[in-house]
Amino acid sequence: MPHVAVKRAVPLTLHQVFAIAADVASYKEFLPLCTRSTIRGAVEEQGGVKRFSADLQISITKLGLHESFTSRVEADDANKMVVATSADGPLKSLRAEWTMKAIDGARSEVAITIDYELKSKLLQLAAGSMMDHAVARVLEAFEARGRKLYPASALANI
Repeated sequence: MPHVAVKRAVPLTLHQVFAIAADVASYKEFLPLCTRSTIRGAVEEQGGVKRFSADLQISITKLGLHESFTSRVEADDANKMVVATSADGPLKSLRAEWTMKAIDGARSEVAITIDYELKSKLLQLAAGSMMDHAVARVLEAFEARGRKLYPASALANI
């Protein structure tokens, strides 16, 4: 199963980076290629862990590609981890894991690891050549989102 992992230090607190990663409903506002992100049904919360389903749509307009899928998401505030799993739509299997840890009081390390397999072998082949770049762009967008939401924090560490 293909595996992609990228991490970067960002000028945001641990609380701030977790809030961005756990706000799946807002992904459409800042993640590249994500054109829809909707929470489906109730959000269950137990012991600081929120569990919910989310519908996402990924679009690559130049290719005329618009794929939707539903993920089961677990946002664990205590461990600063957000995990999404899916076997829906074009996905044979997906596990996307955001992990965050403090570097100091004002900076954090954000990592995203994605293990995935697509139902279409042709799409799998095409995705394989782009995934490293796409995930790096996701982390760039993540940091830009943080700078927008928390400008004082982001500017304090430049």
